[in-house]
Amino acid sequence: MNAGKVSAVMTADPITVSPQTPFKDIAQLLTGNGISAVGVVDKTGALVGVVSEADLLPHLWEERKPRWRERRPARKATACVAKDLMTSPAVTIAADATLAAAAAQFAHSGVRRLFVLRNGKVAGVLSRRDLVAVFTRGDSDLEREVSERVLRDQLNLGPDRVRIEVRAEIVTVVGRVERRSDIAPVTRLIQELSGVVEVRNRLDYVWNDVA
Repeated sequence: MNAGKVSAVMTADPITVSPQTPFKDIAQLLTGNGISAVGVVDKTGALVGVVSEADLLPHLWEERKPRWRERRPARKATACVAKDLMTSPAVTIAADATLAAAAAQFAHSGVRRLFVLRNGKVAGVLSRRDLVAVFTRGDSDLEREVSERVLRDQLNLGPDRVRIEVRAEIVTVVGRVERRSDIAPVTRLIQELSGVVEVRNRLDYVWNDVA
C-alpha cells in the first residue's frame, strides 16, 4: 500500500444504496452507522449519486411550496427514494490519487467527503477529517519511517551516507550518494509518505550520470 495515496487513508467498502432505497431506510443507515452520506450505485455497481444528511433535510420543511429559485430542494422535500433524493453527479477521486490532489479537490468542490473509485467502482470514501489526521503523526515516527522504509529498505542507503531531520513534518535530507540520478528517487519516495509536508533534498553526488 502506498502511504501517500488516497487508498491508504480512505475508509474502505463504504455503505451504499440502490436508486430505489426508501427515504426511511437511508435515514436509518446514516444515524445507525454514524455517517453523513451514502453512495447510490446502479445495477452495474457504478456510482450515480450521493445522498447526504443535507439531502434529507428538506423533508422537515413545514412549507413545501417555496419560491421558484428553490425548486430543487422542493423536489427533495417530497422525494421518497434515493434516485430522487441524491445529489448527482457525485464528487469523486481515484484511489491512486495523491493526498495533495485530494486536498485540492476538497478545496475546489467544498464537499465534506469524496467517494473513492477504483476501476470505475466505489472502493472507499475519504472525509476531510481523514485527510487532516494524516498530519497529526509525530516527527519521530515519520523520521523512523523515512530512515527504515525509504532509505534502508527501498534505496539501501545507510546513515553513513544519508542523514535526515524531521521538524514539523518537513524532511531535510543531507549526505552524498554515488550517482546524481540517485537523488530524485529519494525526494519522490519520501513525498509519497503520509504526513510529509515538504522534502528539502540537499544531497550531493560523486558521479554525474545525468546528461
